[in-house]
Amino acid sequence: MLAGALGFALSSVTTYSLGPFIAPLEAEFGWSRAQIASGMTLYAVLGIFLSPLAGAVIDRLGARRVGLFAILTYGTVFSLLSLATASLTLWLAIWFVLSVASAPMKPTTWTAGVSSVFDKGRGLAISVMLCGAALGSTLTPIYATWLIDTYGWRFAYVAMMWTFVAVVFPVAFLFFTSAADRARIAGRNGEVKAKQAPIMPLTGIAWREGLLSWKFARLGGAAFFTTLVIISFVSNFIPIFSASGIPRAQAAGIAGLIGISTVAGRLIGGYLLDRINGGIVGGVSLLAPALAAMLVLANPGSVTAASAAVLILGLSLGAELDCVAYLTTRHFGLKNFGTIFGVISGILAFATGLGPFLVNLGYDLTGGYEIALEAYIPLALVASALFFSLGRYPVFADEPSQAAA
Repeated sequence: MLAGALGFALSSVTTYSLGPFIAPLEAEFGWSRAQIASGMTLYAVLGIFLSPLAGAVIDRLGARRVGLFAILTYGTVFSLLSLATASLTLWLAIWFVLSVASAPMKPTTWTAGVSSVFDKGRGLAISVMLCGAALGSTLTPIYATWLIDTYGWRFAYVAMMWTFVAVVFPVAFLFFTSAADRARIAGRNGEVKAKQAPIMPLTGIAWREGLLSWKFARLGGAAFFTTLVIISFVSNFIPIFSASGIPRAQAAGIAGLIGISTVAGRLIGGYLLDRINGGIVGGVSLLAPALAAMLVLANPGSVTAASAAVLILGLSLGAELDCVAYLTTRHFGLKNFGTIFGVISGILAFATGLGPFLVNLGYDLTGGYEIALEAYIPLALVASALFFSLGRYPVFADEPSQAAA
C-alpha cells in the first residue's frame, strides 16, 4: 500500500502542478489561461484511448513491471515541460508525449496491484493507497510555488519532478507487487513460498459484457462528473482564490490544507466501503463539492470561507476515486479489472483535462471564476444521483477458468 500510495502521489503531479504554473507561463508567453490549460485538455483526450490500452497491458504483464517502467519514463517526459517556448505548438507537442508516458501512471496500475491482494479489507486498502493523492495535492502546489518564486518556472518543472521520483522509485522497486506478479513469480519458481500471502483467484465478468452494460454507463457517468467538478476545483484553487483578492502565497497555503481532509476522507470512506454499499458512500460524498462552491461564492475574498471550502472539498476528494475504483472491483470483478478500469481511467483523464480548460475558458470570457463555481453545484448533484443508482453488488461464480485467468 505504501508503494502504491507513493506511485499514485507521483501520478497526480501533472494535475496539481497546473495551478502554480499558470501565472508565470501567462506572464512570460502572453498566453491565455485557456491556452495554457489546453495542454491538459490534450492530455485528457488522449487518455481516453491510452488508458484502456495501459489497462490491457497491466492485465497481461502485471502491475509491478508496468509501474516501475512508467515512473522513470513519466519523470523524464514531464521534465520536458521546462523546454517550452512561446510556440503553442511545441507546448502541445510536449503534452502529447507526456500523455503517452502518463498512461501507465494512471490509478489503474496502483489500484490493480493493491486491490488484487485484498478482499474483505479491500475498501480500506484502496483508500490507504489512494491517500498518496493527499501527498500530491498538499506538497505539489507549495513546493512548486516555492521553486518558481525562488528559481523560476523552468527549473521548477525539473527539480519538482525528480525530487519526487528519487523518493518513489526505490520504494516501488522494493515493495510494489500484485496477485498477477505473485502468480508469475510462483510459476517461474515452480512453487509458492510458505511465507508468501496466498494468491487469490481473480473472478469477474468479460470485459465486453462489462463495458456494454448500463451499469458501466452509470458508473462511468458518475466518475466523469465527479472528476470534472472536484479535480478542476482543486487544481485551480490558487487562481480562484487569488482572483477573489487573497494573496497568491496565502492562496497556496490554503490550497495545501486539502491534504489534511483528503486523508480523513479517504480513511473514513475506505472504512465505510467495507461496511455499507459503495454507491451510498459515493452519493453522500458528492454533496460536499456543492457546499464548498456555495461557500466560496457567498464569501469572496474570505480566508476563512476559502479554508473551510478546501477542507470540505477534501472530504469528497478523499472518497471520489476510492469509490469509483472499489465499485469497479465489486460490480465487474478483478478478472478483467485492468481493461475495465482502464476505460474508466480514460474517462477520468478526459474529465481531468476538460475541467481545468473549461474553468479557465470561463475566466477568459467573463473575467472571473463565478460561472465555474455556479456550475459545480448541479454537476455534483448529478454525480451523486448516479452513484445512488448503482444498487447492490453482483455475486461472481468462483469457477476454475476464472481463477486460472
